[in-house]
Amino acid sequence: MNSRVELGRIAGVPVYLEFMSLVVMFFFFRHYFVGGDADRMSMGLLIVVGFLASILLHELGHVFMADRFGVETREIVFTTMGGVAVFKRSLPAAFLKRVLVYAIGPAVNFALYYLFQWGAQAARDSHIPKLAFVLYQLSSINFMLAWFNMLPAYPLDGGHTLEAVLYPIIGPKWGQRAVGALGLLVALGFVYLGAMSLPDGIFMLVLAFAMVELNAGVLRSQGLGR
Repeated sequence: MNSRVELGRIAGVPVYLEFMSLVVMFFFFRHYFVGGDADRMSMGLLIVVGFLASILLHELGHVFMADRFGVETREIVFTTMGGVAVFKRSLPAAFLKRVLVYAIGPAVNFALYYLFQWGAQAARDSHIPKLAFVLYQLSSINFMLAWFNMLPAYPLDGGHTLEAVLYPIIGPKWGQRAVGALGLLVALGFVYLGAMSLPDGIFMLVLAFAMVELNAGVLRSQGLGR
């Protein structure tokens, strides 16, 4: 089991950090902390903090929307795939409610993308290049987070949204099977991209491994691949 530490609580919801997520972040952001450049390290630290804050705000979006529909959140966890909000019970079966709960996460990242873009341009106009660089990087990160989370795979928001769409059409069992199969295809895509860009691609390979494990687990739970 992946060890984790509690970082604190927000509105009574505990927030945890899995230690493996630190390894992923090291590979993703390590270029800011090699070479001994103090300015670059300082900017890298701000980017890491902004990255974590962006993930947290994404998950808090899920928490806020789920709470509007009467579903409380057990915990928020920073994982190797970003983050996850774990609810105390199942979300409402109603299509629109489920879609809103999952869609708000990428929507938060798109909002942050435009906010950081605006801030970066303001910093550039004010001749503060280092701040502009940090904000541009955070803008790009949120753009990638938004699109990444919209992919049709578990545990991403796109996978859960697609499941909600398929539920009234082919039922929950086949809906989960379809998303699980697509998730494995998405994972294979990450394997290819990661293998083609080693050593930087190690981050994608870690994501692919986690995605294969989760989506294969869903397929097994639905009677496939046993």
